[in-house]
Amino acid sequence: MQTVAPTRGGGVGRHAEIHGDERAERVPEHSERERASTGTERASEPVGAGARCEQAPARATSGGGLDSSQINAPSQVRGSNESRRERWRRRHTSARFLRALMAEDPRGAFAKPVRPARCSWTLGPVVPVMYDGSKPAGYGALERCASIWCCPHCSAVIRAGRAAEIEQAVTAHQKAGKAVVFFTGTARHHQGDKLDVTLGAVLGAWSRLRRNKGWRLMKQQFGITGYIRSIEVTGNFSADGHGWHPHCHALIFLERDLTDSELASLQATLFGYWSRAVVAEGGKEPTENGLDLQKVDKDGKVLAHYLGKLQDKKKWSAGAEMARFDAKKSRGGIVPFELLDDDSDLPEWRRAELWREYYLATKGRRAITWSRGLKDLYTVEEVEDEQILAEAESTVMAWRTTSKAFRELRKVDVELLALALESVERGDWETVNQLLPADVDFQQHGQQILWWEKKKKKLASPKAS
Repeated sequence: MQTVAPTRGGGVGRHAEIHGDERAERVPEHSERERASTGTERASEPVGAGARCEQAPARATSGGGLDSSQINAPSQVRGSNESRRERWRRRHTSARFLRALMAEDPRGAFAKPVRPARCSWTLGPVVPVMYDGSKPAGYGALERCASIWCCPHCSAVIRAGRAAEIEQAVTAHQKAGKAVVFFTGTARHHQGDKLDVTLGAVLGAWSRLRRNKGWRLMKQQFGITGYIRSIEVTGNFSADGHGWHPHCHALIFLERDLTDSELASLQATLFGYWSRAVVAEGGKEPTENGLDLQKVDKDGKVLAHYLGKLQDKKKWSAGAEMARFDAKKSRGGIVPFELLDDDSDLPEWRRAELWREYYLATKGRRAITWSRGLKDLYTVEEVEDEQILAEAESTVMAWRTTSKAFRELRKVDVELLALALESVERGDWETVNQLLPADVDFQQHGQQILWWEKKKKKLASPKAS
């Protein structure tokens, strides 16, 4: 068997053979616009760092296969592992729901699923497991969709990175003695409204608002220096629900703090421009409840009014409120990722229908935007979503299996792939090998890794006196 050296991020070397992998079996070469980034499959939040393996990975001796009922995480990492399994399960369901959108590729006879449905496809004959102890374990040599809207895995990683960028700007702005206010704008919506229409009206209204002469006047009157805009979508599809609910959030950066009367004046002025902009963009005129303006406190936190929909109130900042749409729960409704859960009150056919509508409505739209010059002002580096995914990866190969074994385990139970990562972090190599047997060439490679790790520890240790 050929030895394939993993590149940065765990990708397979350029000249590696790809026979027997999912790209060769299903997908012709990608176009430039749809080329998916590759890298390590990882959790969005660090799990408790398990001890590195102090012995060569051992093959399992005997015993039957595992199923998802045997997944038991250590107590110190249970929360993160549960989130990881949820993301793997949701991504698997998303791919199944999006299968109906499969289209013929114009360059060949292959029917190609849409990009989020291909996320985690294998790219070569082997799949390395990357883990260096400082970041969560993940898989290399897998296709990545980098969808901030529709991928439960990629979205979590990218949004965590974007939230950190926003927090950096907010913190620097407030340290300079300046203020930030939190804007929320929406439009009236009903059960029969199509998401593409209502979302388009909200996005168009924000763009129209900024182009209006009144925006320039408000900048002068209230000292507006910039903004960060994000879009969030929730929904309520019960019998008496109001369907899709897209809304626009924006952090508006000010030169000075506003008095309560000034804040009320700014909100009233914004509402007039906002309501007219929504109607001009084809939406339904919002009521006074369709716009809200709140101060961001001195710690960079959003006010308690918004914290009712969050899973972790203590850690929730303005950056998280703006970017961590993936981690929220809607009050009185659902967020789109909950359409992928089997315990939903909605029947599966309805959840699949809504998920496809959500995918089509958000495809190609920008989730988060910054006003010109704001990133430069606060030294926030301009990075692509794919770079955020790549920088979140471990770079040490701790295990390697075949692509065939990876795909077979995914067919049995996708959560077992999450269990394998948990087992790597615990150093439980017997379970890892039982789930994803090591390819033959990796046995010698694993011994080389072990030797080098011991050598580095010996060199780093102080000499005995």
